[in-house]
Order: sequence, then structure tokens, then C-alpha cells
Amino acid sequence: MSSGYFLGIFEGHADPAVAVVRDGEVIAYAEEERFIRQKHAWGVYPHKALQFCLDTGDIQLSDVEAVGINWDVDGYTDGRIGGFFQQLNSDYEVDDATRGWQRSVLARFTKDSVERRHHFEWRRVFGDISFPPIVSTPHHYTHAFQAALQSGFDESLCMTVDGSGDEHCTVLWEHRGDELRPVYERKMPHSLGWFYAAFTEYLGFKAYDGEYKVMGLAAYGSPNEELSAKVADVLHIHSDMQEVYSLDPHFIHYGEHSYSTRFTDRLVELLGRPPHLPHAEHEDWHANLAYAVQARLEEAACALIRKGIEATGIRKVTIGGGVGLNVKMNSRIFEMPEVDDVWVNPLCSDGGAAVGAALVTEHRRTGIRPKKLARLDLGNSEKNVEAVLRSSKVAFTKPDDIAAEAARLIANGNVIGWFQGGMEAGPRALGQRSILADPRDVGSRDKVNAVIKFREQWRPFCPSMLAERATEYLTRYTNAPFMVISLAATEKLKSDAPAIVHVDGTARVQLVDRDVLPLYHRLISEFEKLTGVGVLLNTSFNVRGEPIVCTARDALRTFFSTGLDALVIEDCLVVKSEVPS
Repeated sequence: MSSGYFLGIFEGHADPAVAVVRDGEVIAYAEEERFIRQKHAWGVYPHKALQFCLDTGDIQLSDVEAVGINWDVDGYTDGRIGGFFQQLNSDYEVDDATRGWQRSVLARFTKDSVERRHHFEWRRVFGDISFPPIVSTPHHYTHAFQAALQSGFDESLCMTVDGSGDEHCTVLWEHRGDELRPVYERKMPHSLGWFYAAFTEYLGFKAYDGEYKVMGLAAYGSPNEELSAKVADVLHIHSDMQEVYSLDPHFIHYGEHSYSTRFTDRLVELLGRPPHLPHAEHEDWHANLAYAVQARLEEAACALIRKGIEATGIRKVTIGGGVGLNVKMNSRIFEMPEVDDVWVNPLCSDGGAAVGAALVTEHRRTGIRPKKLARLDLGNSEKNVEAVLRSSKVAFTKPDDIAAEAARLIANGNVIGWFQGGMEAGPRALGQRSILADPRDVGSRDKVNAVIKFREQWRPFCPSMLAERATEYLTRYTNAPFMVISLAATEKLKSDAPAIVHVDGTARVQLVDRDVLPLYHRLISEFEKLTGVGVLLNTSFNVRGEPIVCTARDALRTFFSTGLDALVIEDCLVVKSEVPS
């Protein structure tokens, strides 16, 4: 008898994850890093995430209909992608390191290799059971299907953009109903993701981890003609609209790499300065470079969207692929006069594509269309919080109204940890595993940076905002429940909540819907009753370099090792002794 459950698994360079879907709905999703407490879980197979998803569905691995893998396994197996690499190597002066990478992925993603690797990992945990079939779902198609079909739009121009996946780096898709048709594609080495990753490492951050820091730093920069011209030498934007953009790979991959695997020595020569050291202070020059890089990415993205609208006539945009986490790029697209609306899949990176692979596999087998994505509390929840607190010898109370008491604490200047229900999927805290503070006081922002998050003072914080307050706090807005788009703040928001408005006058907002997150909505409403402000400063419940907390014990460790004043875990309240009343 059919179980109706389909799995998606991503295991690759970083952020391994597993998802289980049924009837077009995501039942569970989890990233391995949250369980093993190792940020990004580089090179780790997602055993714990897999077990969590199976437990949530109350199924065994042998019950699963099929497992989707978001790579073009058929293309690796039949020689098609190998042929593409051969052509690439004849067109460019490809260095030995890149050829070695090509050989490794060609060996890793053939059908035999994929099945052997997954079966080995499954057998270690589940024994010699009957394994479900493994199904190939091409990388960019998976991103596009997930973004377009979970948007709720009947049609959209879908842009998928990342480092690389199979052959592709960027694809524009015409989405109508259940159908996706590519209308433009850019293959390796023309990668906007690689472009941004290179400058991320040049500026002293880690690629595929610190891109959001470059985006934050860019807001402190100013236009600089010399730097803009140098960045334009790396990323060309074409006026004829045929190629739209191209990347000079000799600054990125093909050549000597004395400083980083993400950029060549030629980039250092172009910029005329050695790369920034990770723990050194950033100068105005570095902020101006970040500004130029961000601006160039936005220009390329807008050129792509114009190309897609011209090709399809569709004015609603959906976005998938890891570069979709660049909220400033998404904001720039939303501001384009040609665009009516934008929806960015919050799980647009490769780890999140475990969801896409499961949905594609189910749709192919059953014809079931994915449901609109409305919530992300898809991860681990705590079964018995009181038992954990007692066994940890932690004193706690149970207020009659936990939302009202938490709101009072925040309004009185305290910074609290907020732990509720299922863990959020993806990189953003959305009221399940959050650190919350008063947005009226920039001092609370600085406190969170200095004694709780232990991170750079120039990094911005985000608002969780009552959805019904969007008209008075945002100059223009759209459905934005997932913090994946930056929107322009009104003067009222700048006045009421200066701690969450970035230096460029925008806010990476989460609009909180009463019907989706009722307790979190009530917390913000109680804060509004006390202060007149329907907004909270919200950042992820973790310290620098660690994943977001997963369990109650993770929350307790973070609480007692930082400057947090109080901790709310479900309906229990833990307060440190020196807390303003």
C-alpha cells in the first residue's frame, strides 16, 4: 500500500538537509547543523535530520515512495556534463584545481556513485532494509519548481541564480500553472554567486557563509568611480540583452590562488591592495568596495529580470537559488517599475532544495501540485520543557500570560530568548528560535551585538512587525513573512523603531500574521499595548559561529553563556537575578 511520503536529501559542500512531503505539503524539514551543533555541517551526511523527518512522518525509510536528489544524475551518468566540461576547458585557460574539481563532481554524481553513497549511509543506520528508489531532479529546475510552485502565483517569471548547479549558474523560467520553461540560461563560468563569493573572501569573510556581511557592509559605503570600474572589469553587463552579463573567470577561478580558492591573484592586482584580514577593522575603502559589488550584482539581476519580462510578458517574479538570500537584490527587483510583485522562496539555497527535490519527485509520480508555503516551523520541537529545566536545576516560573509577561520584560529594556514550537527552517529566525529586544532604543541593538551575538557593531537587525502595521511602517510592501526582502521604511518606523532600520533606510522585515503565528503575534500586540509600537527587534537565537539553537538544552547553554536577561521556553520563564523589573 502506498504511504504517500516523499523525501528530499541534500548532501553536498555545506548545509546538508532532509525534507519529507505529502500531498504537496512539507511535513518536516531540518538541517543537520542544528542537531550536531556544527555550523553548516561541512561534509557531513544528514543522518539526524533524516531520522527526525522520518519520525515526524511516523514512517520508516522503507515506507518512502522515492527520494529526490537535486542534481542531474542522468547528465553526470550519460556523459553530457562531462562533455560540457570538455568544451569549457577548450574555451578557457582552465587551471589544474578546476580540472580536479570537475573530475570530483563527475565521479560523485553518477547514478552508481549516488546510490552507493546513500545506500552505504542508510545501511549504517537502518540495516539491510528495502531502500526506496533515488530520483534525479536537475539542480536549477529543482530551485525553480520550489520557488514558483510554492509562491501561490499562477504564473511568474522565475529567476534561479547561484554559484553553480550541474552546468548552470543562472536560468530564467516561464512559469505558467504547473509548467516551467527555460527562456534564458547562463552556464559556467558565468556565475553571479561565484562573483559575490570571491569578493566575500577578499573582504575577509568566508564564502558561502559571510555574503550577508558584505551586503550589510555595503550600506555603509558610497559610490566610488574607480572601484565601480574595477568591479565592472570582473562582471560585465551587456547592452545588447543577448548575453545580459558575463563573468571574467580569470579573476575568480582560472589562475594562481595565493590567498583564497575563491579568487585569483589577478583580482588582488586589479584592486591594488592585499585582501582584508578576517579580524582587522574595515576601512571606508572596504565599505565602498562592498557597495560597488552589491550595486553590480543588483544591476545584473535587474537586467536579467528585464530580459525575462521581455521574453514572457509576465510581471510577477519568483526567485530561487542561493543568491536569492541577497535581500537587497530582491528589494531592488521589487522596486523596478516593470515588476508587479516578488516572492522569494525562503529555502532558496542548496540545503533548502531538499524540499524542492521532494516536491518535484512527488509531482512527477502523482501530479500533485505543491501548496503555497505559509510557515517554516518545520523542525524539532521540545516534548517536555519542564523536565529539561528541572533536570538542569534551573529555577523557572509559569506566568498566567507568557506573552504579556515577555512583552513587559522587553518593554522594560530586557533582551530575551524566545523558544517556541517547531524550529524554523532556513537561516532566519521567525519567532520560533529568536532573540528579542526593544526596537525603540539603539542601545538595545548595540547590547545584542556586544554581549549576546558577539558580532560586528555595523551588522543590522531585523523587525518582526504586525502584518496590519505594514501600511504605516513601510512605503511599499508585499507578502513578506520570511525576512527575504528588504523594504523601505517610513519616517514613522524610523522614529518609532530606529534600532531595526538599517543605515540605508530599509528594514529586512518579517510581517507576522495572526492566523499563522498566533502566540508570536500576540506577544508583539502586547508590546504595542505597552509602547505604541507594533514591532520587535528579532535576531536568531545563537551566538556568532554557532547554528541557531535546536533544543531546550541548546537554549539554556546560550542563555547562561551570554548577556541575555530572560528566557521564555514554551510557557516557562527563566530570569537572571539582575533583571530590571
